[in-house]
Amino acid sequence: MEKVNCSIIKDLLPLYADGVLSEETAQAVKDHLETCESCRKESEMMRKELVIPAPPKIQRENGKVLKNLKHQLKIKRMISAAIAAAVTAVIVISACMVYIHIGTVQDRFSEDTMVTLRDIQTDGEWKQLEFAESAYLNFDHPFCKKEITVDANSSGDVTLRISDADGNIVIDELTVQPGTSASLNELNSNTDYKVEIQADADFVLIRFH
Repeated sequence: MEKVNCSIIKDLLPLYADGVLSEETAQAVKDHLETCESCRKESEMMRKELVIPAPPKIQRENGKVLKNLKHQLKIKRMISAAIAAAVTAVIVISACMVYIHIGTVQDRFSEDTMVTLRDIQTDGEWKQLEFAESAYLNFDHPFCKKEITVDANSSGDVTLRISDADGNIVIDELTVQPGTSASLNELNSNTDYKVEIQADADFVLIRFH
């Protein structure tokens, strides 16, 4: 190939550095650089400007970024764990408070049915109890314990017999002493029951709750 002057070579140097010249033209530029110190220096300077930062430096920068991201993620996880622990603590404390005060809740939403008897002598016969608003016992309030309590000031025991509206005996001869309670869990809520008693006492106070 015919010798090329410096001005043309300098115009070709960027393409030569990028490696896009044809094989023949690239060889011509290479031959020229071997004999021309001025063009060779300019080619070297051009190559230095195109040098990409060393991979280790890039890796160090990426390492710093990754370490920072991991630190932020760790902080977020710690915050999330703290929030979850706080919420759990609130739930547990609330549950404990409800458990502790469930008796108060029951007392507030339940209603006692009380019957006072004086100089009662049944002589072994069954006497039907009469309630304030009905002839039947009905646990129609929420949180009813379904219990009977004979007040401690009563002067004698009380024996109960409870039957449903069809006359079927549900509880037979349940004796409750003064100052004690007995369960009536056999009874259903919102159902009328006939209550009969046997007693021999000057004073009896019965509480259904």
